[in-house]
Amino acid sequence: LYDQDANTYAGVNYQIGATAHFQLNHFLAVRPSVLFRAGKLSYEGWDEFKLNRISVPVPIMYSHIFNINSTIFAGLGPNFMYTLSGKYSYDGFTEDIQFGKGEDEMKRMDIGVQIKGGYQFANGIALSTFFNFGTTNLSNVDGQKLRSLDAVGFSVGWMFGSHSSE
Repeated sequence: LYDQDANTYAGVNYQIGATAHFQLNHFLAVRPSVLFRAGKLSYEGWDEFKLNRISVPVPIMYSHIFNINSTIFAGLGPNFMYTLSGKYSYDGFTEDIQFGKGEDEMKRMDIGVQIKGGYQFANGIALSTFFNFGTTNLSNVDGQKLRSLDAVGFSVGWMFGSHSSE
């Protein structure tokens, strides 16, 4: 989460899920994912948010397959994020984040953009880096802007199949 008026620190978070690679022609591919993401955010150095989300990025990729059956890819596309649950901690107290349209509630759905790039080896191991940023204001408070933001992400995965890039 990012609040333009506050100092925030996200630290190291994790994600787990599945990604598919659909090669449309020699240079164009779609690489959608379904990911569970657990994140923690320190807000102003004192308060802390913990969110569990489902993220569905659908980047359109430039994808070049080399003769050695490895692939380099880079692209961008929409990212649909839905918050399953959340907790807010402050002054030693912890409470569940409420979701809805009220001023003391947070919006669950976030639509954003993902920029992604990486390299997939012939054996199916894929290394990628990504940057996600939400375009939805998750706050219902007038004048407050709260957006989701991953400064930088790195993932390691394995694409099933002997020739995963074809």
